Amino acid sequence: MKTMAIARKEIAAQDDRWVEEARELVKGLKGQDKHGQLRNIQAVAEETDSWAAVALFIRYQAARDQVPKKWANDAVERLERLQAYAKELAGRIPEADEKAIHMGIVSRVLGFAVRWHVWDVKGGGKEVSR
Repeated sequence: MKTMAIARKEIAAQDDRWVEEARELVKGLKGQDKHGQLRNIQAVAEETDSWAAVALFIRYQAARDQVPKKWANDAVERLERLQAYAKELAGRIPEADEKAIHMGIVSRVLGFAVRWHVWDVKGGGKEVSR
């Protein structure tokens, strides 16, 4: 198995964790329909290998008043902290690219965040059973 395929499998094995991370990420958007902005952020994360580019785009969205500034700062901090897990995972997989693993996790969390946010806005905002 190739290195990134192994990493993707390991990342997916932690989906419960990423779903919870995503839940926390969107809490600051309660009462606002920011589905499009979250999708845009997710798209940027999926098309780049640069965490700095994603963080800048989140801040750019805040500067344009597309997302709240506090949420943007919190989101950047929360997503940046995922680097610790990426580093740990990269250490367990020979020749793994820590940066690519981090971006894989960020993309996954943002995908779950979009789903949580749509649930909050259009699904009644009630928790689903776990």
